[in-house]
Amino acid sequence: MKENLWAMMLVVLVAGCTLHAPQATPFADIPEQFAALPRDQEMPLAAHERWWLHFNDPQLDAIMAQGFAGNLDLEMAWARLRQAQALERLEHSSQWPALDLSGSGGRSRAGGSSSAVATYQGSLAAGYELDLWQKLAQERRSFTLQRRAVDHEVKALYLTLAAQLAEAYYQVVELRDRLALNREIIASFAKTVELVEWRYQRGVAPALDLYQSRQTLLGSRAELPLLEAEEQAAQNRLAVLLGAVPGHQDFGTLTHLPDLQLSFAQGLPADLITNRPDIKAAFFSLQAADAEIAVAIADRFPRFKLTANYGGQSSELHSLLNSPNIFWNLLANMAQPLVDGGRRRQEVERRQAFFDERAAFYRLTVLKAFQEVEDALVKERGMDANMEILAERRQVTAATLRQALERYQQGLADFLPVLTAQVSDTSARLALIAAQRQRISTRIQLARALGGSWMPAEMDARP
Repeated sequence: MKENLWAMMLVVLVAGCTLHAPQATPFADIPEQFAALPRDQEMPLAAHERWWLHFNDPQLDAIMAQGFAGNLDLEMAWARLRQAQALERLEHSSQWPALDLSGSGGRSRAGGSSSAVATYQGSLAAGYELDLWQKLAQERRSFTLQRRAVDHEVKALYLTLAAQLAEAYYQVVELRDRLALNREIIASFAKTVELVEWRYQRGVAPALDLYQSRQTLLGSRAELPLLEAEEQAAQNRLAVLLGAVPGHQDFGTLTHLPDLQLSFAQGLPADLITNRPDIKAAFFSLQAADAEIAVAIADRFPRFKLTANYGGQSSELHSLLNSPNIFWNLLANMAQPLVDGGRRRQEVERRQAFFDERAAFYRLTVLKAFQEVEDALVKERGMDANMEILAERRQVTAATLRQALERYQQGLADFLPVLTAQVSDTSARLALIAAQRQRISTRIQLARALGGSWMPAEMDARP
């Protein structure tokens, strides 16, 4: 039995041993094309670029730059990355021998002696662990992979932050658009009240018409302070994203949502594996878990260490390193776990189970990435059709309102059709603004879902 053990150790010493072969990366079925994208559809804008530049809004560009420089979530992510880098460098130091310098000196006198004796000692101690089972190498590999995973997590945060900044910015713009519409409606309703008052004073309109017109006007005026408060709250949310104190800034001057004409190039579904940093982070985390299995397996085998000491000892400091005073030793020691109650074996099983967990998480991350793209594509196509119908509805409600007012002014109809037409037209205009905002949001989410390759440049530009 002992002969077999030593023979196996000799083979390992000569050839090296990998006790754990890396496990295969779980395969996720990748379709040839996104289901929601027609084959003949051309998309000229690429999401892997800085997609927000296609909105042609310098104010949005400035907000992006400010957010990348000041966002505190991003600051914390950078701190986590520096921690991972430090741990990686710390772990890689294990491949080098440890060398310690020590020295001592003093005087002492024994009982019955009339004089004190001086003693000086200095030595160098070196230690090195032989990595026969690749335990240390796998630990270094694990920390390197974990650092790479954190690096891609930071890139994923850049991707998410860009979407959050654009969403917050256009939420502010949407509320400004609604405020402008509300003020326009108030002015229109005020003119209607003047018209009804003129007719009422001449006895051609009942008091009910006057009360109804004033009620509609007051309802619109009541919405104004709420919208103003909501717009300020939206600016506060944007300020926090930028790392600024809320309540003291106005972000941009844009008051109407842009009309989007172009979409993003989707490319092939396989591109997600390359462009999505969260998928890459999950992949490297999975590989790190696999390396930790190898570490746990190697921990069940003997550990070999070499230690060496070289130094001198003398009663006089100047003769410390003279040849007769020199001492040295070279030792090799082995430690083999024999009885541990199954602790090491259970540690291997625990790390295998953790690998299985990370494998499932990796597959889930890939599937969610495809879901996000497919959802965004479906929503964008639905929003295009919805916008066309809402624009047509807006034209109809505007024409209806004009006809109702003309008939009321001519005395051909009562005030109820005017009131109904005003409510319908207001609803149609608000729905159109909401649809424009949703269309922009869908475009932003599509850009985030497709990933990108612009994040490393932003990371390199960070001071």
